[in-house]
Amino acid sequence: MSDYDEGYEAGRNAPNIRQSIQNGQAIGKGLATVLGLGLRLLVEVLVLAPFLVLGLVLAMELEFLGPGFGFARLLCIGVLAYSFYALLYLVKGVAIGLRQRGSRLWLLPFTICLLVACLVPAWLLHLFVVHTAHVTHLVLVWVVPALFALYTYSRYRLTEDVAPNTVLWAYRRGYQWATT
Repeated sequence: MSDYDEGYEAGRNAPNIRQSIQNGQAIGKGLATVLGLGLRLLVEVLVLAPFLVLGLVLAMELEFLGPGFGFARLLCIGVLAYSFYALLYLVKGVAIGLRQRGSRLWLLPFTICLLVACLVPAWLLHLFVVHTAHVTHLVLVWVVPALFALYTYSRYRLTEDVAPNTVLWAYRRGYQWATT
């Protein structure tokens, strides 16, 4: 083929090459978005794991909900998990209220919040790593759960006067109870 014909074919195929590059980039961005959302969902589930597990354990004992994981049982698990999540923020409100009053008793509810919100998810992650990966490497077994505990601590902001909108009512109730 002559240089002219090669140039002609390259010019004619250029829009197709550009289109395939754009398609590849769009697929890559879409895949990255899906993986990012999946990772975020996994982290959210791990952070909320104590509440979900407690809701699951309590809902499994309720036989009137029917066998298996029907809609009623899943709804019950969700309601129980939300209730315990709200209870955590009620206790956090008590801790913040007692702390602002100057009482040293704020350490007791703060410790309860710390155990439930940070140490239990880290322990569950530790058990998950040990029993699924069968790894005994120190970094995976202890350092990763410890870093996750620090992440959950920063996520719950246990020493700050804030709460998510979904449980703000419980936080305010605990705060008011402790300050009055």
